[in-house]
Amino acid sequence: MRINGLIWVGTAYLLALTGGYFSTTFFLNKSILFQAFIADVVATFIIYFFSVWKKNSSFYDPYWSIIPPFLALFWIQKNNIHLGLESILLLSAILFWSIRLTANWIKTWEGLHHEDWRYIDMRNSMGGWFQILGNLGGIHFFPTLIVFFCCMPFMYIGSSTPNIIILLIGILISIIGVLLEIISDHQLHQFRLNNSEKKGIIESGLWKYSRHPNYYGEILFWWGLYVFGFSYQGFNYLILAPISMTLMFMFASIPWIENKILRTRPEYKDYQKRVHILFPEITIFKRLIGK
Repeated sequence: MRINGLIWVGTAYLLALTGGYFSTTFFLNKSILFQAFIADVVATFIIYFFSVWKKNSSFYDPYWSIIPPFLALFWIQKNNIHLGLESILLLSAILFWSIRLTANWIKTWEGLHHEDWRYIDMRNSMGGWFQILGNLGGIHFFPTLIVFFCCMPFMYIGSSTPNIIILLIGILISIIGVLLEIISDHQLHQFRLNNSEKKGIIESGLWKYSRHPNYYGEILFWWGLYVFGFSYQGFNYLILAPISMTLMFMFASIPWIENKILRTRPEYKDYQKRVHILFPEITIFKRLIGK
């Protein structure tokens, strides 16, 4: 059953990538940025079609991690950029992040019968508005647009000579972010294995300093990509991309999860008072000053 589901998802993404790339042939007279955006939109619509057909919006879940490497390769190919130090470093960081996140989804997804609990909540609460506002708008296109915005620094590859020190800092930030995700996910997995009754709150390792260190690592990854672009162009409007990503996690994704936790574990309120929602630096600072 699970294998059958993964085959359907794999088929959907193969068609989405093919359809997205083919769509660019109708806009060869447009900018590469516009072509990439059209391809992203077409691919999202194809995944949306499968999610409606199979009545499972979790078809979209891997999109977050699968598409960015292809967007990077698209820009490199369209700009006829030879694989040099900058492009190799960028692709290495993106693939490191993408493979980890996609593999983690494959590992935890149970099959076509399993749908993310957040989508089930939306389906139940939105009624007839779910397919348009919830599924198409909220689940599919909202994250597609944010991720595309955060991937726009890719377009600077080969546009000028970057500040190599800043470029390396950006790549390092992204890699540190992925490592934090790996470590925090492993710590959470071990906690759940050792706590078969699924009670209590994890407060060990990175979770001692951040209530969501995995999301903190995800945000660092996107800030690293912005710094990568900064090494070419300096400060510009694209700083709004990682800011938007940070705000989305802080005021949408994380509160949604925490409200669910509080429904079954009211003791989580005490943990909320002692540990910052996201930034470990804030928790450490408060402890240093005795608050």
